[in-house]
Amino acid sequence: MKKTLVDFWRLIWQEKPVSIVMVTNLKEGTKSKCEQYWPNTIAENYNFGPFTVTLTNEQVYPDFVIRQLNVKIYDGSNDSHTLTQYHLTSWPDHGVPDYATPLMSLHKQVMATWSPSKGPILVHCSAGVGRTGTFIAIDIALEQAKREGVVDIAGIVNRLRQQRMKMVQTLDQYVFLHDAVLETVMCGDTEILANEYEMKLQELKEIDSSTGCSALQSQFDLLSQVTPDPDDVFCDSAKAHSDKNRSTSYLPRENFLVTLKENNGYINASYLSGYREKKAFIIAQSPMKNTARDFWKMIVDYKVSAIVMLCGLEEDGEESCYQYWADSETTNFGEYFVKLDSSKECNGYIERKFHIHSDKDDNSSSWDLIQLQVTDWPQDGVVREPRTVLQVIDDVIHRQQKIGGGPVVVHCSDTVSRSGVYCSVSIGLEQCKAEGVVDVFQVTKAVRRSKPGAVTTLVYTRYMSGY
Repeated sequence: MKKTLVDFWRLIWQEKPVSIVMVTNLKEGTKSKCEQYWPNTIAENYNFGPFTVTLTNEQVYPDFVIRQLNVKIYDGSNDSHTLTQYHLTSWPDHGVPDYATPLMSLHKQVMATWSPSKGPILVHCSAGVGRTGTFIAIDIALEQAKREGVVDIAGIVNRLRQQRMKMVQTLDQYVFLHDAVLETVMCGDTEILANEYEMKLQELKEIDSSTGCSALQSQFDLLSQVTPDPDDVFCDSAKAHSDKNRSTSYLPRENFLVTLKENNGYINASYLSGYREKKAFIIAQSPMKNTARDFWKMIVDYKVSAIVMLCGLEEDGEESCYQYWADSETTNFGEYFVKLDSSKECNGYIERKFHIHSDKDDNSSSWDLIQLQVTDWPQDGVVREPRTVLQVIDDVIHRQQKIGGGPVVVHCSDTVSRSGVYCSVSIGLEQCKAEGVVDVFQVTKAVRRSKPGAVTTLVYTRYMSGY
C-alpha cells in the first residue's frame, strides 16, 4: 500500500533479501492489488523516505518480468543493496495459472541464483496468503521430493498455516499445488547446455535395452500426459461454426482463440506465446474459400507482420489451402483488396509481398506484409533441407526488427504438425541465443498448452532436436 512503501523498503534493507518473488499484478480487474515500489524505466530513481531505488535492468517474458533493482540509503554511509525481482504476471487473484510451466520456469530461475547464505527470499502477492503460500509450498515440496523421495503436501500446508493463517487460500490453489509438483517431478530437468547439445542428443537417441525405447521416445510419450488431449478440447465457437473448420481433429482452445474484431467473429486460429512476447504467433487453419475473407480480416485486425505458409495448395490429391491471393492482379476478398507486389523463388521457399487495403470507411488504412511459403516440406514428413526453416525464421525476425508490426501467422494443412514444429524451433532458437541452453521438451510442452497436439510425431521431435 502507498502508506507502507517506506516500511517495505526498510524491511528489505534490514533483511537483505537477494530476490523478491511478486505473484500479483499492480491492478487486477478494477481493483488495486499492489502499489508500485520500483521505477518504470532503466536508470530512473524513485525515493521512498531515506531509500532511493534504481531500476538497472529489465527483461520481459510472456508470463513474467525480471528486474534488477538497486537500493541506497542516505544516512551518511551511502551503502547500497542489489536484488532481483521476479514478477509473475499470469496468476489471477483467488485463481490459478492456466498451466504450471511459467511459474515453474520462474521458480527455477529464482533458485538457480539463491543459496541460504545469501539471505531470505521475499515473496508477496496481494494479501500475502493465497498465491504467496502456494509458491512457498511448491518450493518446500520440491525440496522434500529431492531430499527424501516423498512429498507431504498436506503436512507442508498445515505447517505453513501454523506460521501464517490461510496460506494456500483456496481449493483451486491446493489442487494446482499438487499438479505443479507432480508435473515437475514427472518431467525432471530437460534443459541442456547449448555447447553440450550434440553429445546429449546422441545420448537421448540411444535405445535403453531394459525398456526398448530411447529417452527421446520417453519424453515424447510424457508430453501427452502433461498437456491437453486434442480430443478433449471443447470450443463452443468452433462447434457453432463447423462450416469454417477443415477438420474437427485439432480445434482451438477457447482461452487461446483468436477472434475477429467485428462482432467477435470466429476464425480457426490460436494465439501462441513466443520466447519474449505474449501472442507472438497465431497458428491458423489454412484458409478455405469461405474463410479467405476472414483470414485477411484477421491479418488487418491484428496488423500481422508476416505469414509463414508451410504447405502447398494441394497435397496428396486434396486441397490443403485455398489460394488466398492472385498471381497477377488485385483480388478482393469481401471488403479487402489484396495485391501481389512481388514474388521471388528462394532456396526451398517462395517470398511474396502483398499490399492490402479495405474499401470500408472505418477501416481504410492499407497494410503491407510478407508471405514466406516453404515448398520442400511434405505433409507427414520433414523438410528436405533444415536450413530452409532457419532462413525463413531469420527473414521473419529481420522483417519484424525492421518494420515492427503484430504477430506472425503460421499455417499448414492441419494446424499442428508443421506449424507446431516451426513455432517450437523459432522459440527454441531464441532461448538458445538468450540463455545458452536448449530445452526442446519444455518448449514443445508450452506450445501444446496453447495448441493441443502440436508436434504430432516423434519424427518431428527428432527433427527439432537436430537444429
